[in-house]
Amino acid sequence: MNARVLVVEDDTAVRTLLAWHLRRQGCTVEEAEDGVEALSLIERSIPDVVVTDMAMPRLDGLGLLKAIREKDPDLPVIILTGHGSLENAIQALREGGLFDYLMKPLSDVTLLEVAVGRALEVRQLRALAREVDQVAAMRELARTAADRILNPLNVVALGLATLRGDGISPEARAHAVEKIERAIEAITQVVHQMVTIQRYAPREITRGLREIDLEGARPPEQDAR
Repeated sequence: MNARVLVVEDDTAVRTLLAWHLRRQGCTVEEAEDGVEALSLIERSIPDVVVTDMAMPRLDGLGLLKAIREKDPDLPVIILTGHGSLENAIQALREGGLFDYLMKPLSDVTLLEVAVGRALEVRQLRALAREVDQVAAMRELARTAADRILNPLNVVALGLATLRGDGISPEARAHAVEKIERAIEAITQVVHQMVTIQRYAPREITRGLREIDLEGARPPEQDAR
């Protein structure tokens, strides 16, 4: 199981044991003794899964869960809880913030391994879904970008022709300038959208886009001549 797991537990013996079992499963494990230290580690590098105790000093499991939700809503969090805090864990699970909870003491450590494995699968599926959405957004933008750029360019061309005309009135000049400015804003918006999608798109897609020979590309009507 190739996963980066953050184990948060104030009991050193329990934390060491949990980390040892997860490392045996092939996980890369970081350890924190409370929620404050865990957030410091997450600031440096976001793990794939967080396993945290419920009752801890400084910042408990629910406080850590809330802070993680604000930073990375898709990061799976598994809480280890005793009977006294079970109701809080169930409530967090119902509200959608918590991925899963396990009762302490663990009767079988494989329960933790299974929960971490499921959490990793869910995180990978969510990442894949985001990539699919990005691909769809790029395709839709590519489909509409030509019209969304060419139409404003036609407005710019007509506006410039108007400005070059003889005997143009101040009102007509101001109207032409206003149309040109609006057209430039529309083109700029499309370009910004393309840059944003390219920035967050999967590397495989952006690499493929860079390999397209835009300089050598010609409109279909030119090829038909």
